[in-house]
Amino acid sequence: MKKLSEKLFEIEQLVHAIIEQGNDPLYTVIDQGKGVVRVTPTPLTKRLSSTVKNYLYPLLNQFPIHEFNPYINAFFRSVINTNVMESIEQQASLNKRHNRYQTDGDYPVMQELMTRMHACVDQIRAETKSAAFRTIIYNANRLSKKNQDGMMHYIDSLFDHYSKLIVVRIDLGYQKGNHIINQADIPKKYWQARSHFKHFLNNTRRNSLFEHLVGNIWSFEYGPEKGFHYHLILFFDGSKVRQDVILARMVGDYWVKCIVGSQGRIWNCNANKDTYPDCGIGLIHFSDTEKREHLNQAAAYLIKIDHYVRMLTPGDGRTFGRGEILPPKTGNIGRPRSK
Repeated sequence: MKKLSEKLFEIEQLVHAIIEQGNDPLYTVIDQGKGVVRVTPTPLTKRLSSTVKNYLYPLLNQFPIHEFNPYINAFFRSVINTNVMESIEQQASLNKRHNRYQTDGDYPVMQELMTRMHACVDQIRAETKSAAFRTIIYNANRLSKKNQDGMMHYIDSLFDHYSKLIVVRIDLGYQKGNHIINQADIPKKYWQARSHFKHFLNNTRRNSLFEHLVGNIWSFEYGPEKGFHYHLILFFDGSKVRQDVILARMVGDYWVKCIVGSQGRIWNCNANKDTYPDCGIGLIHFSDTEKREHLNQAAAYLIKIDHYVRMLTPGDGRTFGRGEILPPKTGNIGRPRSK
């Protein structure tokens, strides 16, 4: 199965296809005589049916305390309101190896599925055409673009001040036990994770391990496998530190040993950077445009997920953050050109 977060992008594209293909009949029905009807779903219908069947419940379980992108929200609301899944399962239970149905036998099952599919698609189209929906989309896109532009400007400002950077990409989380079991767990475990990360960031200002840290970007997420966790990018002055893999491991050890304790868990992306086809971590020189572009893509991923599904946090807390954009250099002092 595809990574579920990636499927959200495909669902948004599916909703756009439903909107754009307004004349799609969804099904072709041909009476073949003798009480036999042939029903052929269109490619759009097959796509919709497959998405509902394979990803409805896994996605809802994967993101139990989240708000989806408006297009994805419209998809889930319509699918649930029209109870399409039930009809898909009933039709599948017929174990049909062809598209022919008996009018006095199993055809009513197929008719019910067609009715619900049409209702689902009609609801998606009606909701996404409303003025209220267009306002929601405008605001969501504006916020996403603001975060994206600010983050790119921030990374550029770091390279304006440092000739090279050591980029560490690491996930900070917990062992099993940080998962939500009931409603009471949500604020308790949320604030626990927030408190730990705040402690971590505060300590970067005075611990010698982070003496040459010059910036950070982070996102805060929840998933049933990992529980609450942080995706973190750290920027170190590349003229002062080296060996990014070891540095990332030391940061992870610090999270486990000094912040969280035995329940801590980390994922060191730098240790696996050789497996990434477009690597944007490790040592990056300001003039290495290709690697800087890969870094931008890696950083943009942190915002991309938040664009498609945003965690609903107690007190509407932040799920994304970065350091302050550095002011432009003034005078005749240029960026160091050390290799």
